[in-house]
Amino acid sequence: MIKRRALALILAAGFVVGSYATDARVAVMGRQSTPWFYRDEVSVFSNPADMSLYPNMLYGSFGWVPAPAGDQQNFYYQYNLAVDPHFGAMISHRFSEEENGPMFSFGAFLNRRDNMVDKLMMAGGTDPLRIADTNRVGYNLPEPVGKLDLMFGYDLGNGLAIGLGGYAAFQTIKQNDNITAQTEFYKGSLGVNWNIEQGLDLEAAFNAGFSNASYLPIGVTYRPDSVRVVSDGDYFIRGDVRFFSAVPAINGSFVPQVSLEFMELAEKKVIDLNGGVGINMNIDRGFFWAGLQGVYTQTDSVGGANESIGARISFGIERNIMWDWFLIRVGGQKVVRHETKGNNSTWWENNPSDGSDGDLVGLGFGINIDNRLRIDFVASEDLPYTFTNLISGNTYNLFNRVSATYRF
Repeated sequence: MIKRRALALILAAGFVVGSYATDARVAVMGRQSTPWFYRDEVSVFSNPADMSLYPNMLYGSFGWVPAPAGDQQNFYYQYNLAVDPHFGAMISHRFSEEENGPMFSFGAFLNRRDNMVDKLMMAGGTDPLRIADTNRVGYNLPEPVGKLDLMFGYDLGNGLAIGLGGYAAFQTIKQNDNITAQTEFYKGSLGVNWNIEQGLDLEAAFNAGFSNASYLPIGVTYRPDSVRVVSDGDYFIRGDVRFFSAVPAINGSFVPQVSLEFMELAEKKVIDLNGGVGINMNIDRGFFWAGLQGVYTQTDSVGGANESIGARISFGIERNIMWDWFLIRVGGQKVVRHETKGNNSTWWENNPSDGSDGDLVGLGFGINIDNRLRIDFVASEDLPYTFTNLISGNTYNLFNRVSATYRF
């Protein structure tokens, strides 16, 4: 009886939330880390001007639980521990009693792992011998520490908000004062959020930074020329532009967007370009969005040039079920690319069911308490197939991502 009551409480706790909230919501609503065609708190990490939309908020995330894959049985997979937990706050102060008066905002977040850090780590490659408690997938580059976001924003009160942000993550390993491994990543952000006219908003952001990254191969004795250099003060830039154009007929917005990213490394250069159109609309007791994008990637390295071109179609829907505090979400994406590597070419699609944020379909739930406390859950993809194991027997886990916000 106790187990059944506990089960009921767990399931009730996982089924609800409001109109926007957290990285867990974004992970379900389109199976992506970026909300291209709708607004959400996570956009402040690329465009700090968006803090004007989310004043006075606490934000926390348990992180995400990687799904077991094959014989990858390291510490995290064995014990179902979440990785990349983070927390922070955005605090705002208005300089007048007017509801739309000038406002200053400050934000700080600890331990958030920027997606550009992941790209740097992947560029360094992996080695199965490096799998350890602190290196979950065996990256050759050392895991950075000190991950910190600082953001400043100012809403002028006339429809224009501007923002500045900075991010740092770093690690250096020395042997007899010689650097044998290093991961340093620093990023600055500049953004604007401009209500051009009634029903038309512009969001634009520019991110740029540099990195240093190197490692000593396993089993190799240190010499200055034996250290593999992945990045030596190399830079990256990223630009994002999107418009929100109100469409009263659908009670929502039409959203065109374009994003360009360039990353230079010691032995390669990578260009990522995507652009497309989408809609978002308020529906009865819920919200829906959908979008279509063209995607292009080009990599120039010492081994030659590789490129891929294709398209992404994605959607997300959320709706309150039975109670105002009880909400369910479903989202998905399909990406198809044609890849060319030297004289060879092939078609590629995103994995349909590997348990990652980038696979085909996601299911999520949320809690909304008085439009202040919101808690979001991403359900594990085996949940519908292992339901009886929740009462008796062994199971993997119920959710693979949990995060929350509190507005004060």
